[in-house]
Amino acid sequence: MRPSRDELFDWILSLGPASKYNLTASGLPEPDLRAMGVDVSYDHFASEKDEHETIFAEEVAKLYGAESENVTLTNGGSEAIFLAYSVLGTAGRAAVPLPNYPPMFTVPRSLGMKVEDTLTTKSWARGSMLGLTDPNNPTGRSLDEGAADTLIDLAKGSRATVYINETYMEFTFPGRPWTHFGRASNVVTSSTMTKFFGLGRFRVGWILSDKRRARQLLYAKWAVSGHDSAYSLWIATQVLRNRPSFVERARQVHSRNVKLVRRFLEQTEGVSADLGAAPFCFVRYEGKQDSTSLAHRVLDRTGVLVAPGGFFGVPGAFRLCFTTDEGTLKAGLGALSRFFNERSS
Repeated sequence: MRPSRDELFDWILSLGPASKYNLTASGLPEPDLRAMGVDVSYDHFASEKDEHETIFAEEVAKLYGAESENVTLTNGGSEAIFLAYSVLGTAGRAAVPLPNYPPMFTVPRSLGMKVEDTLTTKSWARGSMLGLTDPNNPTGRSLDEGAADTLIDLAKGSRATVYINETYMEFTFPGRPWTHFGRASNVVTSSTMTKFFGLGRFRVGWILSDKRRARQLLYAKWAVSGHDSAYSLWIATQVLRNRPSFVERARQVHSRNVKLVRRFLEQTEGVSADLGAAPFCFVRYEGKQDSTSLAHRVLDRTGVLVAPGGFFGVPGAFRLCFTTDEGTLKAGLGALSRFFNERSS
């Protein structure tokens, strides 16, 4: 294994603390769990003798109309991506269309897989992988329904694995959680409590797959990290059982902040973006300056930190996240707007 550098993580970790307005955070802030009816007492947790992995897996299965045997628990979304590629990518080949979330292509590269950004006939061979994010990260837009149907139909007749990272699917506010899992036996999906629910520090995620693949993933999971934190799963179970309150919280934050972003796009020269379901968008800008240099200049001039588009595989753009509090977002967007308006003039 030769780890492939994840420029996005490096960027956020190294520059985030120095920024005045950090607009790279793609998940909601951690909520006040007590105020939302979640018992966080460790003493109460320790007094219970339940099998928290089993209970949480059953809650996830119930949400999606699946069986608990279809659920593989993971330490957040990152482990889910690693397990999916390392266990299911037996042909050493992955097709990952761009733009895409960096770990979707850096992880298979680290594993020595041949990674391409277009589909070919070899993409559908036994053990090959197709890696997608829906809604797409960084554009925030949902996978085109016609394209998804075509891919699923192709998957039904192939021996490849279609892996769809659905971390931001909850932001489509579908009512009952929706998933591509179950549309074909070789469609595998993953999600996490990190982004929509704001439980980043608890590191809880899952993979949905058929029972044969789920067993393979579980054995690899045991070898990599063993068990997940029982306390984290105890908290996450309560959150899922109180899901309507967290959906309403996310809806309010998204509805409020997306209005600010629309206003920013209307009032700012030389930039454009199509807003989708997720709480971020891919902002394209005029000029030939590479995205990393531009983002550095933006940070130096305004204190605003955004994520260069080159990290996602597409230059000439940057990812703008709008999950932060209203005051920070409004001030950051104002500074960003002045920067681009002065640049255009």
